[in-house]
Amino acid sequence: MQNLNLNIADAQRYINKGKVWYKGKVLQEKTKILSDCVQVLVFKPDSIGLKPLFENEDFAIFNKPPKMLIHPKGRFHHHSFIDEVRAYLGNVANLTHRIDKETSGLVLVGKHKKSIVELGLMFLNNSIKKEYLALTRANNRIQHTKFNCFSLSLPLATQEKGGDLCVRSVYKKSASSHKKLKFKNAQSDFEMLGILDFNDEKLEQLTKYKINGDSEILSKNSKFLLLKVRPKTGRTHQIRVHLQALGIPILGDPLYGAKDKHSREYLDSEFIPKEMESKNTLSDEKRLEYFGATRLMLHAYGLQFHYKGKCYYFKSIENFDINKSIF
Repeated sequence: MQNLNLNIADAQRYINKGKVWYKGKVLQEKTKILSDCVQVLVFKPDSIGLKPLFENEDFAIFNKPPKMLIHPKGRFHHHSFIDEVRAYLGNVANLTHRIDKETSGLVLVGKHKKSIVELGLMFLNNSIKKEYLALTRANNRIQHTKFNCFSLSLPLATQEKGGDLCVRSVYKKSASSHKKLKFKNAQSDFEMLGILDFNDEKLEQLTKYKINGDSEILSKNSKFLLLKVRPKTGRTHQIRVHLQALGIPILGDPLYGAKDKHSREYLDSEFIPKEMESKNTLSDEKRLEYFGATRLMLHAYGLQFHYKGKCYYFKSIENFDINKSIF
């Protein structure tokens, strides 16, 4: 506490998060009297210079790039969005919500403890409206529907840690499915913005990745749907699971709508120390072959809320580049 200028609560958090080591092991006994060298892992931001799109005295809005972790992963040294936040705003600033590593777009950051708590509660209470853009694979049922807008209410649950592909959320298919899991209501509203039709000339560029033959992601005259998504709840991977359940998984998704063996390879490349990333990170070529795009084609592009008597509506102008990400 003296060396790091911490109060009791902050010091306790270091212990709870496994950031205190004693005699080469993570400290488990919280009341133990220590008489030897103690190691404490301290966060130090390592920024690439990301700046907020907007800020005032209470919060800031950032546009997170795709494939950037939202926060550090375990005790490994990985660059994350928190590096950018703390480097620019200081160590008090913190996230008020999260988006997936693979997702790009707007993230709201509180600049002090009061705004962090207040804005975080607004997300929990669903009083902040979120909008996403998603590019999905098309199917005939959705493609030829008479309705441009539709909703889906489908309970979701996170799986117990430790199992195969346990990072995937699952949806309740029947009353008897996944009896041991705790399902929570999840609702998403969708609006069809357009149908993209890629011609044979562009599809020929994909033959070296065997997409047409191996993973069957694309075929001649392939069509994709561009959707606006408004999640009414905030479950883990909600949009991704809902779109998979509708039979139109998001293009580039390494977990939903992909073959299990490819998802396992992706996960194996993710959960490694930073010093091994150059050899083990899944290449853009393999992502294109396995998942149909070099990134998850999901972008958080809108946030709308009231705070301290003012109405705020933010839209990202840095949307994903469809042609570059797919081809």
